[in-house]
Amino acid sequence: MSAETDRLGSARASRAGFGAFAETSAEVLYSKRRLPHFERPWGKYAVTFSTHNRRLLNPAERDIVLRRVLHAHENGQYELYAACVMPDHIHLLFEPQVKNTDSEGGSAFWLLSEILQPIKSSTAHRINKASGTDGTVWEKESFDRLIRSESDLQEKLEYICRNPWDAGVIAQGEDYPWLWTPDRSPAVAPETAREARALPGKT
Repeated sequence: MSAETDRLGSARASRAGFGAFAETSAEVLYSKRRLPHFERPWGKYAVTFSTHNRRLLNPAERDIVLRRVLHAHENGQYELYAACVMPDHIHLLFEPQVKNTDSEGGSAFWLLSEILQPIKSSTAHRINKASGTDGTVWEKESFDRLIRSESDLQEKLEYICRNPWDAGVIAQGEDYPWLWTPDRSPAVAPETAREARALPGKT
């Protein structure tokens, strides 16, 4: 694997929507691990990563993963639009936020690697501790896709939200406790994902 670039280009301009997508070297980061990865300031990403050898996560392990995903959101690493912890893979839809700003007003954003690696490592540690094992929990590679438009964002959001039912993990109409969107779950992570569904006014 090649070394990760640790900083995006300057982002002094005001935050933009999806109107302009000219990919200049100052705006887009490219790094090659096993797959190519492209990153841009204020970019929105759909990210998927899988368990090692499609290991199935039990409900308590899915709770661990969802809590850690929400922790990073609450601590300002990214704006989270959706998260779905499936039995053997994870879907995330988020927008990395500013990590720090220099004296000239240039901003550095959280890189995908800086977001995903701690999620993987901390959840692997907690899952192994809970199960009394020390095996590999996650595949090394993650698959990320830059969202190109509002319609693209909506399409990916709907795909993630339908995933438990479309994949046959649960029956149509049944609640899936490890699906999170801002309008389905509290802003603060509950002790377990199931507790989020038990809160008043949550469906």
